Amino acid sequence: MRVASGRDAAAMTPPPSRARITATVLQTAAISLGAYALLGYVLSRQPPADLAPATRQVLAVLPTVIAVVNAAALACLLAGWRAARAGRIPAHRRFMLAAVALICAFLILYVTRVALGGIKAFAGPPEVRRYVYLPALTVHVTLSILTVPPVVYNVLTGLSRPAGDLRAAGHPAVGRVAVALWSVSLSLGILVYLLLNVLY
Repeated sequence: MRVASGRDAAAMTPPPSRARITATVLQTAAISLGAYALLGYVLSRQPPADLAPATRQVLAVLPTVIAVVNAAALACLLAGWRAARAGRIPAHRRFMLAAVALICAFLILYVTRVALGGIKAFAGPPEVRRYVYLPALTVHVTLSILTVPPVVYNVLTGLSRPAGDLRAAGHPAVGRVAVALWSVSLSLGILVYLLLNVLY
């Protein structure tokens, strides 16, 4: 009797039911909307009028820390994408979970910075602000918002489904969209940091 290989076993795995996929979509929507609501609440609050000197020192270095976290997340994201294309699924999983963890760290740092009033105005030439900084910032923020649902969906499917279920659940297709949006957003976030803190 021939023993089924890993690929044969994945092919013989029954596809996920429509109800299970629908449940994952609903979970994705709930988590995404919860994240949007929490961020909106925190960012809409008035920052404190006065900060301790130590807090101001922390705020001064947060932009650099956030940029480093973004760069590390981008590196993990692209490494995970390449691992998936090469069929190295365990490595793909590790890189993508690392990227998600780094983005969670970024969100905590960013929200802390904004909530404490650590916002910096662009000090460069008006032409650069109009044609480079503002478009980059707008696309960065828009893609950051749009990326949340596909990333959440793929994390949920990747952690809860066997490998044989993932294609039928749309994991690879959603992942391609998520990687494209996420990588552009992260790259533009780094560009915005450079424009605000290094070049001008």
